[in-house]
Amino acid sequence: MTDDDNRRAERRRRMDELLGEAEENVARSRAARERPVVEERRGTVWGSALGVVILLALATVFYLGSRTVGRFSGPDFADASRQGTATVESCERQGPITTKGFGYFDACTVSITWNDGAGPRILIDEPGFMKGEKPGDTFEIGQNSGTRGSVGYSRPEVPDRGWVTAVQVVLAVIAFLFAAGIFVFFRETIKDMRRRN
Repeated sequence: MTDDDNRRAERRRRMDELLGEAEENVARSRAARERPVVEERRGTVWGSALGVVILLALATVFYLGSRTVGRFSGPDFADASRQGTATVESCERQGPITTKGFGYFDACTVSITWNDGAGPRILIDEPGFMKGEKPGDTFEIGQNSGTRGSVGYSRPEVPDRGWVTAVQVVLAVIAFLFAAGIFVFFRETIKDMRRRN
């Protein structure tokens, strides 16, 4: 065998090696394309249920927190359409957790005498309105127009505070976002169940 034959044989062997490597690379890339890049991972039922319970608990805490913060503000007594004196007849302690927020508060039945004559006997169960009055105590009260024709009551001791209302709205929006998360979870779960069937 001459030097030229040896060189040709060496080149031929080298070309066969390169061709073999190229074929292996093509086979690997085809296998990678056929296999999913990201495997879909499904959560467990218990994990999903725990997530919903946590979202529901957070939505409830933020909602009740917004209601609790709202106790520190009320309608403006200066804007009352009528003013008068309220006499406490009876009180009942409410709390510690109600649909009106966290903490204890008094729900009192009062009889009102407006400055222009006698008034109604009403139950005031708004947290933060009563300041520890007992039966027989009197205090100033105002009648304010509420939303959609409702009637609200005010006291000079519970002023209108805009910043408290702003904090209340922020907490309520956060509660809404957690509740929306629950809604989205259930909607996606239903869509996923329909796709499988």
